[in-house]
Amino acid sequence: MEVTDLDILLARLENDQRDGANYDTMLFLSEFIGPATPVRPEGPSAAPWKSGPKASVVLTGLIEVQRRRTTKDGRVKLKLALLGTAVDRCGICMSQFRKAERARLSDACRHAFHERCLARWVVRSCTCPLCRVALDLDDSVTNIRP
Repeated sequence: MEVTDLDILLARLENDQRDGANYDTMLFLSEFIGPATPVRPEGPSAAPWKSGPKASVVLTGLIEVQRRRTTKDGRVKLKLALLGTAVDRCGICMSQFRKAERARLSDACRHAFHERCLARWVVRSCTCPLCRVALDLDDSVTNIRP
């Protein structure tokens, strides 16, 4: 049985690491597989595509604590929000958000990311890492040091 490059990449991801250690592998896999949606043509033939959805604006804010509760065994559980949307983990590195951390939120798909994680992602792709909706990025996203 022949082993392909894709098999090797997927084997790297099977460890189920949630600390962001497999971030570069996931980016490389994204480049290998390609975009989840077809690339829209440019020029005069683009007319049929113009009726499609516009790019999602990326908003910036601070993570806030919506609710805090203590479980029966003494653990503290927090409900976090970013610009009024409930969030838990960064969609790129899969690390949990922390109170007062700067994060970015797509207004169309409502996916949330650490500011630095998204800055690293947009160097390679201007789409949401999770659903591939086009992101309308301003200079503040691309000027953040990864």
